[in-house]
Amino acid sequence: MGNPRKSVLSAVIKIWLGLAAGGAQAAPFVINSAGTRIDGAAIQSDPDGTVLLTTPQGQMLTFRPGTYRQAFADKPQDLFKVEAMAKNGDLAGAAAILRRVKEEYRFLGWDLRASLMLARVELAQKNFEAAVSEYEELFSGQPQLKTVPVEREHYMQALLGAGRIEETAALIDDDIASGSREAAARAQVVRGDMKVAAGQYEEALLDYLRTAILFKEQSTVLPEATYKTALALKKLNDPRATEYFQKVIDEFPESKFAELAKGEKE
Repeated sequence: MGNPRKSVLSAVIKIWLGLAAGGAQAAPFVINSAGTRIDGAAIQSDPDGTVLLTTPQGQMLTFRPGTYRQAFADKPQDLFKVEAMAKNGDLAGAAAILRRVKEEYRFLGWDLRASLMLARVELAQKNFEAAVSEYEELFSGQPQLKTVPVEREHYMQALLGAGRIEETAALIDDDIASGSREAAARAQVVRGDMKVAAGQYEEALLDYLRTAILFKEQSTVLPEATYKTALALKKLNDPRATEYFQKVIDEFPESKFAELAKGEKE
């Protein structure tokens, strides 16, 4: 078997690059309460949410909470360090930088990105309580994020890892009954994870297989469902595990689970 931590790190790096690359701006800006965008040369924020924007002409504009819709700084240089650290496998070091970015860029857009990246990396490191805390803070400020199926799945996995079984089960039931095919597919995968945590591998296998068979149109969920099917088969000493690991590699070569499957086969 390959090094599973190395495979997980490689998978997380893909997440880093996707989150950190998006949304970079050529210059800081503020969108005021009237919806007008005002570009600047520099920007900073105060702890109370007041934003100070320096215009290219050197004028300092003050936007107090309630007088602007959005403020955004250009991409923090520290995030480039985070990407490099993630590539080198130093997720703990990357997390420390993200915490600093989250604090220094409060109200300037990148605090939210840093928090989401931090939630995911805490989950990858199995720091479940920390991941739950990050997600709950994010959901408090951005309630709409809790409706995004992939983030709900990560949140449920963090809750499960933290031992908050009843809350996990309630969210699973809600998502399966929600009418959203993606949400239901992801929730069923987490239900399989919950069965694995309880040592119920045969029941977990059924959840993963149902997802892989009944939710074929949910292409973003199939790699995970297929990979976890293979893991459950392996745990049950079923020789079909090799077949399913290869299925992940062949059918979903660009997914993070293909790399994890290669690690299991080595």
